[in-house]
Amino acid sequence: MSNPVQLRTERPGPNCVLLSVLGEIDLVTVTGLETAVAEHVAAAPTLVIDLSEVTFFGSVGLAAIMRAMTLAEDRGTRLLLVAGRRVRRTMELTKTTEFFAMYDSVEQALRHT
Repeated sequence: MSNPVQLRTERPGPNCVLLSVLGEIDLVTVTGLETAVAEHVAAAPTLVIDLSEVTFFGSVGLAAIMRAMTLAEDRGTRLLLVAGRRVRRTMELTKTTEFFAMYDSVEQALRHT
């Protein structure tokens, strides 16, 4: 059974929403992530998704992030990712890192908002 995913939202500035994801992103928990992205993608010109505390990230999580990218593009929102080791490894293996603006820390990503 999956551990519940925790989602936290902050407004570090007037032009940015920070969505922090903690826990596992899998078939059971992905809906919460997708709902949060849909809710916040149009709330500011930039959406930063912090995945540095994600403990499981497989194909379901990757598909959700790809959908988030498409949604952000459709809404004219910049999407920036903060990727921890697990997320970065999955994205490197699937050769999807080139599709995203990826950063090692929230602070680094926020400097680009």
